[in-house]
Amino acid sequence: MDLVEFLRARLDKDERIARACSGTPWKATPSGTVSTDTDEPAHVATVDNDAYAEHISRHNPSRALDEVTARRQILDEYEKQSWILGQGHRSPELEAAQAVRETVLRLLALPYAFHPAYQEEWRPQTSP
Repeated sequence: MDLVEFLRARLDKDERIARACSGTPWKATPSGTVSTDTDEPAHVATVDNDAYAEHISRHNPSRALDEVTARRQILDEYEKQSWILGQGHRSPELEAAQAVRETVLRLLALPYAFHPAYQEEWRPQTSP
C-alpha cells in the first residue's frame, strides 16, 4: 500500500462514519449538550463542560465530510501531477511543486499515524 492508497482508505472510512452520524451540522448548548442543528434536533452527546461540547460540535459530520472532499481533491491533484511528470513533462519547477505536494500528503497522513498500516517512512522530515 502506498501513501495515496493509505490516505484514500482512511478518507473512505472517515466518510462512512460521518455519513452514519447523519451528516448534519451539530451545535453546542450552554448546558453542555450537543445536538443536531436541524428543525427537530437530535441529542448527540452530553459532556462535562462547555469547551468539550463546543469541540465536539465543531468536529461534526458535516465538517468531516467537507474535510474528506478537500483532502480527496489534494490527492487527485497529486496523482494528476504525478501522471504528467510520468509522461516526461519535467522541469525543475514542476518537480519542486510535486515535492511540496508530497509533503502535504505526508502531513495529511500524520493524524492516522496510529493506524497499523501507517509507515514511518511517510512521516514528514522535520526541519533542523
